[in-house]
Amino acid sequence: MTEPTTMLPTLEMIRAGDFPMNNIRLEKHAPATPTNLGSGWVILAAVVCLFSPEFLSAGELSVVPQPVRQQVTSGSFLLTPGCRIEADSAFAPEAGLLKEQLARATGLTLATGSSGKAPAGIIRLVKEQDTNVSPEGYTLVVTPERITIRAGAAAGVFYGGQTLLQLLPPESFSSKVFPGVKWQIPGVNITDQPRFQWRGLMLDCSRTFQSVAYLHQTIDRMAVYKLNVLHLHLTDDQGWRLEIKAFPELTRKGAFFPARYGEPPSHQGFYTQAQMRELVNYAAARHITIVPEIEMPGHSLDALAGYPELSCTGGPFEIFPFFKGPSVNVNVFCAGNDATFEFIDQVLAEVADIFPGSYIHIGGDEVPKTAWHACAKCQARMKAEGLKDEEELQSYFIRRVEKLVEKHGKRLIGWDEILQGGLAPNATVMSWRGVKGGTAAARAGHEVVMSPTGYCYFDYAQSTTDSARVFSFDPVAGIPPGAARHVLGLQANFWSHIDREPERVDRQLYPRLLAIAERGWSPDNRGEWPDYLRRARAQLPRLARLGIHYHPSDLADKVGEWDPGSFAAGATNLEFDVPPQLAAAGELLAMPVYARGSHGVYLHAAELLQDRQVVAGDRHEGFTGTRPTNEIYILRLPDKPSGGGYRLRLSLEPAGGTNTWGKVLLAPSTARLSRESLPVGKSTGQ
Repeated sequence: MTEPTTMLPTLEMIRAGDFPMNNIRLEKHAPATPTNLGSGWVILAAVVCLFSPEFLSAGELSVVPQPVRQQVTSGSFLLTPGCRIEADSAFAPEAGLLKEQLARATGLTLATGSSGKAPAGIIRLVKEQDTNVSPEGYTLVVTPERITIRAGAAAGVFYGGQTLLQLLPPESFSSKVFPGVKWQIPGVNITDQPRFQWRGLMLDCSRTFQSVAYLHQTIDRMAVYKLNVLHLHLTDDQGWRLEIKAFPELTRKGAFFPARYGEPPSHQGFYTQAQMRELVNYAAARHITIVPEIEMPGHSLDALAGYPELSCTGGPFEIFPFFKGPSVNVNVFCAGNDATFEFIDQVLAEVADIFPGSYIHIGGDEVPKTAWHACAKCQARMKAEGLKDEEELQSYFIRRVEKLVEKHGKRLIGWDEILQGGLAPNATVMSWRGVKGGTAAARAGHEVVMSPTGYCYFDYAQSTTDSARVFSFDPVAGIPPGAARHVLGLQANFWSHIDREPERVDRQLYPRLLAIAERGWSPDNRGEWPDYLRRARAQLPRLARLGIHYHPSDLADKVGEWDPGSFAAGATNLEFDVPPQLAAAGELLAMPVYARGSHGVYLHAAELLQDRQVVAGDRHEGFTGTRPTNEIYILRLPDKPSGGGYRLRLSLEPAGGTNTWGKVLLAPSTARLSRESLPVGKSTGQ
């Protein structure tokens, strides 16, 4: 039988709008996409072992990020124990990962290698030559007879496999076997490739140490949604987290807080070089590049604690937890001391050897100039180099460091403050203070990653930056096409000074990170929020199976709101209708969410009423404001609801005044949540 084929569109076809798009709107003038570098096509073929008809529309698929083109076809594929995996030697790693992922929940340990028989029930990965394919692009065709994934490189095979897994039941993402599940995949014809080549997440490992186990989990989760850059913030005033063998004091004095602060062991420590090399390899197998960040010249108290002679004053120094001292420390590397650059050179040599990717991030943000202004060595440097002020001294520092980075075969990337005083010749800019700096850098021909605080900072509360806001962000909006081609993509950033435990980090990242994945991969579909909301909600059971403690409010239904006129003196009861579609949910999460104003709101109780009678309730003290705590109320509906509709009653009390606006959200509980698993934190009266 002839293999079914689907031609992957060229980038020119997509840009020109000449490729048919089923159920996807693609703007005609799409921004630049990654360079086409593919060396061939890959075929993954599987013959259906059992068949049953399924009829869906493309609008019922829930893949995130949304493919470039998708069409539902007749029939479905059912995975059974009789299937096997055959792979070209170039794709043996991807075959192994696919086998592992399928076995984890299905319990099916598929045989590998050629059987020498007719290709019945075979998953076959074959490389063919074709030079006009994006290295991350693929096609996926599911018919009643077989499944075919075609790609030009290993990354495309991998991403096609991730889409395939999303078409399986949500249980396929579990870490334990689910017996009795029908592992069925609908017939589809999908053509896909990313819009941007940088689809990233930054995790701050300095302010709070992130365990190796959590980093492994993060990589697995990123891979599901086709994110491909993990930026690790490894050094800052709160801790140096990477072993540097030439300078052991960096981790001896810079990785552990003084005992008087009482910090738990889990919040501090460092990664050995062996641990980090293993993590880099683990990520690479999942087509994720780890970008290390070594902060300089500011945010360097961790280094100065071990080597105070590299400062302008000579110390002594010690690190401290974020809220136990200034958020930006005035002590920075001395720009007038040649020993500073000798130190940086040796550090970069070891960093470059550990991380094989193209980039080293050097920070460059929030550099106080106070110490430089008072430092004789720095002032002498300025005079010798003809620098008019400390801003130009910072530019001198970054330019000199760029030469060291390039000496070790890497490219420099830094936060947008590296624009101050003049940008280093080959630097890439990560724009966080809005998009202005990134736009200026792109217009000047520099590569840019967009990560503005207003859309991409996930240490911010969901009430400030929710999935809808993240989804609305376009990295190249308002940038002329000639400059837009320099925008590599976008990145979510998470700083760990507030939410420090893995479960709390999860809730800050998810489900918002899915919107970053959508904006980085999919065509510009910002006008299709209702469809994204449907698909993202369908992902929640998958997030639960992945063990992710996502925040349930982000994609919830709004049933009401409050404003300053809603409150009487003292506690106030507010009531809202419960939508019929939620009345059969079994368990509801009620969430009062602060939106704006100078006062937060104390929370006392939530009750579910039917015919004015309380049928479910949850009473505990909570707070909603800029830093909410215990703000989620669990309402377990009766097993056999009867009678009229439900109403939600909340007992609320403004904190110090009524200048407050907020909304009331309801969501079904995807996974059963205990009180201990819900978000907690320090209550503040704002």
